[in-house]
Order: sequence, then C-alpha cells, then structure tokens
Amino acid sequence: MAAQKINEGLEHLAKAEKYLKTGFLKWKPDYDSAASEYGKAAVAFKNAKQFEQAKDACLREAVAHENNRALFHAAKAYEQAGMMLKEMQKLPEAVQLIEKASMMYLENGTPDTAAMALERAGKLIENVDPEKAVQLYQQTANVFENEERLRQAVELLGKASRLLVRGRRFDEAALSIQKEKNIYKEIENYPTCYKKTIAQVLVHLHRNDYVAAERCVRESYR
Repeated sequence: MAAQKINEGLEHLAKAEKYLKTGFLKWKPDYDSAASEYGKAAVAFKNAKQFEQAKDACLREAVAHENNRALFHAAKAYEQAGMMLKEMQKLPEAVQLIEKASMMYLENGTPDTAAMALERAGKLIENVDPEKAVQLYQQTANVFENEERLRQAVELLGKASRLLVRGRRFDEAALSIQKEKNIYKEIENYPTCYKKTIAQVLVHLHRNDYVAAERCVRESYR
C-alpha cells in the first residue's frame, strides 16, 4: 500500500514538472495545474507516511501558487508543510512555516484564518518553547482585537498570561493580566474582571510589589 502511494506521488510530481515546462508553443508555465499536481503528490506521500517528501511537495505547491498570485492557497500549502514537519517532530521549523502562512493570510485579507493558524502554532510549541508560544498567543490576540473580536482576543491573552505565570515571568504576567482586565471591562464581563484582579494581586505579591497589589484591590472597589 505504501509503495503504491509513493509511486502515485512520484507520478503527480512528474506531471507537475511537465506543467511548469515552457517551449516554442507554450510561453508561460501552467502554475495552477502544477500546484494541483503537487498537492495531490503531497496527499499521496502523506498517506504513505513519507512526511519529508510530503513536506517538499507542499512547499513546491506553495511556490506554484505564489507564482500564480494565489496567496490564500499558497498560505494553505505552507501551513500543510508545517503540519508535515510536526509529524516529524520538527516543531520549531513547523511553527516557522505556519507563521509564514499566517502572514500571507493577513496579506490576503483573511485575518480569521491567520489567527487560527497562529493559535495552532502556539499549541504546537507550548510544551517545547513556552516563550515562543506566549509570543504567538499575543500575536493572535492582536489580530482578533484588530477585528474587534474581543472575546477571542481575551481568551488568547489568558493563555499567554498563564504561560507567563508558569514561567515565573511575573512582570510580564502582571501587564498581560491588566490587558485582560481592560478587555473584560470593555465587554462588561465584571465577574471575570474581578477574578483577574485576584490573579493580578497574587502576581504582584510574588513580585514583592505590595503597593501595586493594594492599588489593584482599590481599583476593583471602584
């Protein structure tokens, strides 16, 4: 079964290369058809669990789509290449490609898809590189906030705050929780805002900043 799928993938690669060739009667490469064949090759290699070959096929598909100025499809292909790297446990490289995809989604005018890709990257890297995950969650929150999707934004900020506390980065955690509080106030979710105040007070106490802790409590009375 695996051998059959590998052969199928190789056939699709060969077809893709033909579509890219130019000649006397064919002046321009057929990027659209080539991208389609690279995509089929990637699926075949993935089914055969040949993730390195699948990743390479995805990258070639992405380049073909870029040459065809199909940014959304190029981004999808880069994201898929990232997922193949995930299968190979190459998480930092996977995240790098997913970040590239998210930038292309933004450029294409699809911020929701960009945000989902960034969040997915954060989940991938969270246990390996929490610092990078914090950065990705904060980026995702910014995208949602720019789109005025405040509930989604604050959810991602919460993930970042928890990782900062877990990493004992209390100064940054205090600022992150303050951002959460500001958004909860804006959407008038006061019960959660009070909970975040308690969390922020505890963070300030860990920082030995008793003045800031007291200020938090006084603000919550108001």
